[in-house]
This record gives sequence, structure tokens and C-alpha cells, in this order.
Amino acid sequence: MYIPKHFAEHDQAEILRFIAAHAFGTLVTVEAGAPYASHIPFLLEQGEPLTLSGHLAKANPQWQHLAANPQVLAIFQGAHAYVSPTWYAGAGVPTWNYTAVHVYGKVRVIHEAEWLREKVERLSAQYEGSRETAWIPAYPAKMLEAIVGFEISIESLQAKYKLSQNRSAADQHHVRQALEASGGENERGVAALMAKRQGE
Repeated sequence: MYIPKHFAEHDQAEILRFIAAHAFGTLVTVEAGAPYASHIPFLLEQGEPLTLSGHLAKANPQWQHLAANPQVLAIFQGAHAYVSPTWYAGAGVPTWNYTAVHVYGKVRVIHEAEWLREKVERLSAQYEGSRETAWIPAYPAKMLEAIVGFEISIESLQAKYKLSQNRSAADQHHVRQALEASGGENERGVAALMAKRQGE
């Protein structure tokens, strides 16, 4: 990922928080020279080593890519918003503010039923929450045969928080005000990140 130095995020704790908060990501592999991507929820394990785990439908050929070439990329995206040059005091061009994390690592494919069951039940508990009507995992064990698990040992983390840091303090303030006024969820999310970065 292209990351100019003023947009780079190096705080590992912040990067891991970001992944956990935006855990529905994109798993990217390369097969026969062509990229292939699946959009799936991940589980972050903050032990040693750091790992990401998930599962794919067995009908999805990507798990075979994982078995053949263990080097993978997982992409996580956060808030993003269009930035108009009319919000600057000086000259400028249209751009986009956004947050993204790329995770590079080596993957292993997992077929063990107990490992798959534990991960599926953790994902369910995480997203069902404590609602009275929360789904309690109850399904035929044979259904686990329809999925394939994987675990990525994280080798590299790259994070880009593009939040107008290359503009003057006044321009950053104007951008944040305009985003706050727009009313969109993504715009408000970017504005909140900008405010945090500016210590406000």
C-alpha cells in the first residue's frame, strides 16, 4: 500500500484496535497470476504470534489457493469520505479521506471439526451479542464439513490514516466542520477521527 509518511500509522495497539473494530475484511490471494478476493469476518488473536482466523465455504476455490500458496493479504477498511477543495482556505483538488489496514502473513488451512466449531461459535457470540433473542449455536455437526478454516500468522501490518494531515491546521478544521455538517455516517466517522488526531 502506498503510504506517504504523514498518513502512516505506526501504533500497533491502535492498528489492532482498528482491525477488531472493522473485522469484516477482504482476503486476497493470487492464483495462476490472477488476484482472487473473498469478503469475510475475521477473528483477531492478540497472542504470540498475532494471528487472524476465519473460514470459507468449501465450495469457494480460494481455500485451495491458500493450500497451494500460503502468502496472503487481508484488507480492513474504516470510515471514508469525499473531501471537496471548496473546504480549503487555499488551493486544492478533490480527494478522499480514509482509514485502511493491510495485513500480510502466512496462512495454514484447517479442516479439524473442533477448531471450526470453536471459531464459528466465537463469531456467533461476538455478533449475536447479549440480546434475549440471540442465536445459540445449534446445528448438525455435519454442517461443519461444508466449510474450511484458516489461520494467518501475521508477518507485517501496514496502516494508512489519510485525514488531511498534509493540509494546514485551518484547512483540517474546515474539512472536519464540513464533514460533521454533512450528516452521513462515514463523514461523521472521518470527522471524529480527525478530531481525535487534532486533540479535540
